[in-house]
Amino acid sequence: MLEGLREKLDMRDMYAATSYRIPDKLLFQVKGEKDSVFTDVLDRQLFLLSDGLKRLVELYEPRAVYKMVILMHMLTRRQQTYYLPFFEELPCLSPYAELHQDQRTIKHLVLDRERLQGKKIVRVSESEMPLIIVRLDVAESLLRREPVGIRLERVELV
Repeated sequence: MLEGLREKLDMRDMYAATSYRIPDKLLFQVKGEKDSVFTDVLDRQLFLLSDGLKRLVELYEPRAVYKMVILMHMLTRRQQTYYLPFFEELPCLSPYAELHQDQRTIKHLVLDRERLQGKKIVRVSESEMPLIIVRLDVAESLLRREPVGIRLERVELV
């Protein structure tokens, strides 16, 4: 868990258009057990990529903006460098997608192929939570490197 996250970051700035409001380097203390593992993707409070995964993603999305985030595990005195990516946001939900009553939480994800415009990595703008979509070639490249803590799901395209 990230300590002090809400006091230091305005969650309204977690978009590419407002990323300039966030400092280039951030430092957070994390809670956890002695055997806690720093995975390649963290997606609970912020969407963060490990350094190695960020370098790979940059090959596919070189225009994305990244902010460095240092996570310090005080119990073990370990620190790990992550990156907060700001990917292009696209309204790419298909009319066949199903939303919950709040109209910001996706119940059944269906994407519109034309709206994706062949992009390699995008953030779905209609989702309240960070929802990152990667093209199949990016997904295959990610999986070949056997990342820790990453989960990919096939998405329906129409």
